[in-house]
Amino acid sequence: MSLKQAATTSVKWSLVSQIGRQVMQFVTTAILANLLSPSDFGLLGMATIVIRFIDLFKDLGTSAAVIQRKHISDELLHSLFWINVFFGLLGMVILFILSPFAAIFYEEPRLIPVLRVLSLTFVISGISILQKAILERDLAFNKLAKIELSAIVLGSIVGIGAALLEFGVWSLVYQIITVMTVTTVLLLVATHWKPKMIFCWSEVKEVASFSLNLTGFNILNYFNRNVDYLLIGKFLGSEALGYYTLAYRLMLYPLEHISTVISRVMFPVFSQIQDDDKKFRSAYLKVIGMISLITFPMMIGLWALAEPFILTVFGPQWQSVVLLLMILSPVGMVQSLETTVGAIYRAKGRTDWILRWGLGEGIIVLIAFVIGLQWGIIGVAAAYAISVFILAYPCFAIPFSFIHLKVFELVVVVWRPLVASLLMLGVIMGVKFLLPTSLVHAWLLAILIPTGGIVYLLASWLINREQMQQLLVMVGRKK
Repeated sequence: MSLKQAATTSVKWSLVSQIGRQVMQFVTTAILANLLSPSDFGLLGMATIVIRFIDLFKDLGTSAAVIQRKHISDELLHSLFWINVFFGLLGMVILFILSPFAAIFYEEPRLIPVLRVLSLTFVISGISILQKAILERDLAFNKLAKIELSAIVLGSIVGIGAALLEFGVWSLVYQIITVMTVTTVLLLVATHWKPKMIFCWSEVKEVASFSLNLTGFNILNYFNRNVDYLLIGKFLGSEALGYYTLAYRLMLYPLEHISTVISRVMFPVFSQIQDDDKKFRSAYLKVIGMISLITFPMMIGLWALAEPFILTVFGPQWQSVVLLLMILSPVGMVQSLETTVGAIYRAKGRTDWILRWGLGEGIIVLIAFVIGLQWGIIGVAAAYAISVFILAYPCFAIPFSFIHLKVFELVVVVWRPLVASLLMLGVIMGVKFLLPTSLVHAWLLAILIPTGGIVYLLASWLINREQMQQLLVMVGRKK
């Protein structure tokens, strides 16, 4: 199979996995939102901030190093496996010890047992980090898709079942542990490579610079992504954090389930063509076009239908999320494209520059959040949106320089999906204005979602037919 065919097949399987997981996660979140309280989600949000920070150290960039290197020795694979296992155990111990301090910081004693139980995930995942990287390097995304879908389904069953039995926040905890355990077991079964008692320090040193720079960026990016959670949880309380968490998670759906997934496939592909900038540019722009074709209408549609969507799916108790979602939806649209630049840094081996970018971005984001906090969760969301748009140009320009790509070429690719999405928005708002104000929210969604979808498809076929055909080919249909 050629690289192009392998990439197309891998993207297809990744999209199947992500769409399946997105639907399952969305349904599960909607059910749990009606069974659990905002404070339960807020409590898990507090725990997630702590866990994600410690989680940064369990890998140390070793997975990316395995994928990026053109040639990799068996000695290095074994060495990296044992490093991951060690840091998984270390992460569990650290989180177990630090849980009381996190509870004191948030003034929430219920956080201690939640964190200590979730510390088990570090050991569980540490065993299978390398196996996952090997499958990604080999573009075996068909196996990964089956593993990920199986894990999310079983995790959702456990989480919803526990919520029905009134386990409260523990429903969310059991869901996470189930997903992690099932994923690890299936990865171990699916990978032919098996670890041996081999450790070669000289092999590890060869990837140390790449891996440590990437880890440094991941640490900075963690703060950039979670400082809003930390500030809201500390100064505004768990209920406010619950509202913000739901809005943020909804904004992240296209980012996590479309952009990240496609970038995940393209990283090993880009790594194989890292020395051919012309092929690199062409492949990257095709990826950007595909992402914008999908995420732009999703986020603009979410902005237009925020109120009926939230009230219908999650209930009136989540009314405060509506304005937050409208502020964050444009952010999701921009970040769906920004997420792809990480693959450029990594494939070109320029993790030194991604570390510098993370430092500069973090300073600006932190200043914005501190200022926005004075106006509550709305101020924090608005500050986040402003900082994202301020940083948009350099976010693309810096990595583009490594493959000699101009930002204008990005604009040429995405303007058609943007125009088609704005046409869809105009029709949605016009039809919404004509409909009776007494119409229930569920009927509004039933009318406006298919209307918007039809308008977007027609507009895209008229002004963006080439990208539409590329997407149809990608999902396995003929032109």
